[in-house]
Amino acid sequence: MQRSKQSMLIHRNQKISYLSKKKGHGSLGLGELIFIGVGGIIGAGFFLGSGLPIRTAGPSVLISFVIGAFLTAQVTGALTSIATKHPVEGSFKVYADMYIGQFAGYMQGWMYYLASVLTIASEAVAMSVFTRVWLPGVPLWIFASVYSAVILLINAFGVKSFGRVESLMSIVKIAALVGFILFVVVIMFGHATVGRFAHASLTSAGFFPHGITGILQSMLIVVFAYAGIGVFATAAAEVKDTREIEQGAIWTIIILTLVYVLSIGGLLLIEPWQTVSTKTSPFVLSLEHAGMPVLAYIFNAVVLVASFSVMAGAVFSANQIVVSLGKDREAPRFVSKTSKRDVPYGALSSTAGGIFIAIGAAFILPSNIYNFLISASSFMTFFYWFMMLWTFLKWRNTKEGRQGEVSRLAFGQPVSTVITMVAIVVLTVYALFQKDQQIAFYAFAIITMIIGVSYLFVKKKLVKP
Repeated sequence: MQRSKQSMLIHRNQKISYLSKKKGHGSLGLGELIFIGVGGIIGAGFFLGSGLPIRTAGPSVLISFVIGAFLTAQVTGALTSIATKHPVEGSFKVYADMYIGQFAGYMQGWMYYLASVLTIASEAVAMSVFTRVWLPGVPLWIFASVYSAVILLINAFGVKSFGRVESLMSIVKIAALVGFILFVVVIMFGHATVGRFAHASLTSAGFFPHGITGILQSMLIVVFAYAGIGVFATAAAEVKDTREIEQGAIWTIIILTLVYVLSIGGLLLIEPWQTVSTKTSPFVLSLEHAGMPVLAYIFNAVVLVASFSVMAGAVFSANQIVVSLGKDREAPRFVSKTSKRDVPYGALSSTAGGIFIAIGAAFILPSNIYNFLISASSFMTFFYWFMMLWTFLKWRNTKEGRQGEVSRLAFGQPVSTVITMVAIVVLTVYALFQKDQQIAFYAFAIITMIIGVSYLFVKKKLVKP
């Protein structure tokens, strides 16, 4: 036992020594970091998937998104606190490895990587659905494969190119949501009858038509709308000035919360929640019902950009994590190979294989393809969020953590951190009682067991001198 503790302390000290040498070597500015954070989150999980929680919770879905913002802020604050001290490739995987143990880091890394692959596949499927509005005769799998290939190509040009492309796509979709909010305001003030109708549709069945149960049932999908926050954590390692990480995290959460709550609120004012579609984007549908087919088509194009952006961010962060796994001998060494231009071609190849396997599996499944992918990925998100918060608590118990500056997003810690962890467990358990989410949980449980068992074989390599 004593020997094991000494080994862990040596391992942690080596990691800290390594991390201290990695500061300040990034190429991203504050603006790019914010846009990557926002761009990596707002995607099909919101534009398309928001129909599910709206139908489940009714107008009280606004509370669901506020709760989601609180959970995301706590997780981001926990990550930012450590990342400011140690901005390193591999981010939260490395931190779990340092402060909890190698097994935790191994599980954290692989769980996030596989969740990212599922996210990319689900976004590709969603983009295919959107594109079919214009080209209904083309099979969905062709669109999904082409979009995935383009995203991989963008990441192949390196961090600088990724930062520029992601910033541009983030601006487009934020502008579209702000435009939608302004459109609702114009309609409400320009047509008194619309305002009376909207008020009636919001209050006809009450603000809580399905009670607290509706809010709890909606949370798994709502969390998926925030799940991309891991992209911010991995991108933080590429920031030029580590002092900008905290500022970037705060602005990312503020922009995200305002855009989500205001746009959903605006949607509920012009479209009764009982008629919101779960098969197409509720935003596009509401514009069509408002007699604005041209705007609906434009918004449909923006949704494509949003999904594209999330896919790009997910590939970027997935590559960062799997490279870290490769360097720690917890994945085949090939995945950590990079070109002379510092492009991780080994990780890109691995991620490409995972994406096309996931897309193939998605189209083989008989039904509920998109919902299955969302739910499975959300359970994984709950897992690595819980691990991130646990890592933060362990870090706070170290000398560095006690003396270090904690992010303002982790307000109320450590009490708020524990509350967030409990909330994640409660939401996970509650989701098990939903029939449409049970299959996804079984898949998550099987994946978790496979990763856990595989560590037994990897451990043999790790104990060698």
